[in-house]
Amino acid sequence: MSFAVERLIAFRYLRARRDEGFISVIAGFSLIGITLGVGTLIVVMSVMNGFRVEMLAQMSSISGQLGVQSNRGGLEATPDLLKRMAAVPGVQTATPSAEGNFMAVAGDRVRGIVLRGMQPDDIRNRPPLAAAIEGTPEARDRNRALCRTEGDKPIDWGSLKGFGDDFSVAIGRRLADLMGLKVGDTLQLVSPVSIATPLGVMPRSAAVQVAAIFCTGMYDYDANFAYAPLKDAQRLLNLGPNVTGIEVFVSDKASLVQTRRLLMEAVGTEGWVFDWFQANAGFFSAVVAQTNVMFLVLTLIVIVAAFNIVSSLVMLVRTKTADIAILRTMGASRAAILRIFLLDGLAIGGVGTILGVVLGLAFARNIEAIRQWLQRTFDIVLFDETLYLLAEMPSRIEWGEVAGIAGMALVFALLASLYPAARAARLDPVEGLRRE
Repeated sequence: MSFAVERLIAFRYLRARRDEGFISVIAGFSLIGITLGVGTLIVVMSVMNGFRVEMLAQMSSISGQLGVQSNRGGLEATPDLLKRMAAVPGVQTATPSAEGNFMAVAGDRVRGIVLRGMQPDDIRNRPPLAAAIEGTPEARDRNRALCRTEGDKPIDWGSLKGFGDDFSVAIGRRLADLMGLKVGDTLQLVSPVSIATPLGVMPRSAAVQVAAIFCTGMYDYDANFAYAPLKDAQRLLNLGPNVTGIEVFVSDKASLVQTRRLLMEAVGTEGWVFDWFQANAGFFSAVVAQTNVMFLVLTLIVIVAAFNIVSSLVMLVRTKTADIAILRTMGASRAAILRIFLLDGLAIGGVGTILGVVLGLAFARNIEAIRQWLQRTFDIVLFDETLYLLAEMPSRIEWGEVAGIAGMALVFALLASLYPAARAARLDPVEGLRRE
């Protein structure tokens, strides 16, 4: 029996007659189950990939891919050290910074924040920080849209011109909302570092003016960080001429591992070099573990949907017993009967997989627009930025992953078809005709 004839018979069996309509219903539910399982798996994995990549991009664009800290207290960022680091192949910039935890007080509102001191020119050249303030019109509009909420009124984002002439700070959009601050307001910073005075030991404090408001689109930075001139942060942290670290930005084409190794040789014993993963190892390990668990759980859904094919094909074999017996008496081999019912199972799994891939890609490409529509329509919060740290729901489609999911679904469909197909192939023609 030729393959074309086997394919024709297999597809005719899928078009159930009126008295076999129940079989068609079961096959339809199997197809729908595979479609939803594959589509859901693609959407979830795309969102998890987007979350991981976006978090990495945000962190590295603000704090750099590599960092250098001292082995002993503060790090002395001498011109010679910075020159050696800048000369390393792949290093774009090496920026000294002084960072510490402070208590921010504005009226009756108190909040713990991270104060990061940087050279004024370094802040101006850091796109995520300066884009909403002094970037191009397109960059400003995009950045400001990340932090805009329903009913927001236009705000004064301030300016970085003259930043560093006095002790002023640039704060995140969310921190400004939480503290009730706007450009020009005064903020009191209280440091845990104490100083001895005639009245006893007192915490260091300073009254600073809000010069600008920035927006990175990442809630953790926008709600907890404030940037100040480096010299003022050093004084408030009692660091003297030292800094707490040096942020290193690496070019996109450079190898992070190789650049880190060369940077360690350039720094020598003056400090130790770490990368973004070491600095956030716990966070990214949790993301990877969560992604793996989600993949496993949703794969089980696809398996359950695929094995619904077993019930539909078993019932199909029972109703086609006479047809199978006649085909065998006409010369059809056991292998031909096996292939016919395998084609039925693969047809159900293949169509369900194709529809699932199309549905999943459509949702993954438009997940943020769908989220916004659902929130406006049903007045619910589907992606809380205070929990997920990002202002928009990210999505990144990995085509290799999509192909793997589709292939996995087809394999499950094939495995689910083996038992009923083998049962049909073992049917004795005499017994099949006698039953009829």
